[in-house]
Amino acid sequence: MKRELAAAGLLLLLILTAIWNIRRADALTVQIERNLTRSERAAQYEEFDLARSAADNALALWQSAHNYTSVFLRQPDLDSVSDSFFDLRELLLQEDRTALAAGYERLRYHLEALDWMEHLSPGTLF
Repeated sequence: MKRELAAAGLLLLLILTAIWNIRRADALTVQIERNLTRSERAAQYEEFDLARSAADNALALWQSAHNYTSVFLRQPDLDSVSDSFFDLRELLLQEDRTALAAGYERLRYHLEALDWMEHLSPGTLF
């Protein structure tokens, strides 16, 4: 009976940790997405200083979550997001409006992919 209770407790802990992980990933991507939206709107109006500032805030959020992301996410995925941030930063420094849309889209794609991978589905369980 003690073993069954210990197993049930461990299973409950794993489920709660999975739920926490999903919520943490969701919250992180929502916060970053808000800053990216602010940045993109500013860039559309050619307010590149404001666009860089908002993008830098998004990058700071990403970097502040390093302890979490390095444990729960795969390294190649982390590298893809980080590379996309720095590519976007370069485009903002060049003030190239025509290429910026693709830069924002690429970064959003990688963030959404990370968030999607963290959600539970039959494919992630089996």
